[in-house]
Amino acid sequence: MSDSSIGFTTTDLIASASHELLDGGYHQINGRFPEWKTPTSRLFENEYSIVGLVAYETCGDLLKSWPDVQGTLVDVISHYVGSQESKSWDGYLVLLTPGLATSDVDAIEAVRYNTTRLRKLVATGDDLKLSADVTRVLRPLLPLQSERADLGLESVLDLLPKLLAADHIPENVTRLLVDAYKKQEPMLEQLHEKHGEK
Repeated sequence: MSDSSIGFTTTDLIASASHELLDGGYHQINGRFPEWKTPTSRLFENEYSIVGLVAYETCGDLLKSWPDVQGTLVDVISHYVGSQESKSWDGYLVLLTPGLATSDVDAIEAVRYNTTRLRKLVATGDDLKLSADVTRVLRPLLPLQSERADLGLESVLDLLPKLLAADHIPENVTRLLVDAYKKQEPMLEQLHEKHGEK
């Protein structure tokens, strides 16, 4: 029997995952599909995909029920999404449980890598120890973050000329290239212009 991970309930998982998807540009479409508006399931879509989200108490429950839930989501997609729409081929089933996969590790892995009919994102209590772990699990469904400053890209680029100067690469040349890169200007053209000024 699987134990629950500390701190998460199925309600917590549904609430946290729903929040992440809504913040990521998805909206709920449960109204048209009441079977997906339960305490442990939700249905979302954006312009690119349909996402079914289900939380289970234990890994055993997840392993027993996921094929039926997959069938339900496939039915929703086939009846709701036109066959010509690209998202008719882009369905995701997110399966979460606070239960630990003590004796079910291989079976959970088999579901995780099963891409028949739908892609599956599966996380157990072994994967969900912090609230940030829900975000990590859903990352393939969320928009890419383009906050370059948070990644330190600007500061790394600013350090590059001095670092390369230590290897006898002229700092002014590297600075010119870095500035051209930041402005999205052709780097070779900038080098030629600078060379022509001398």
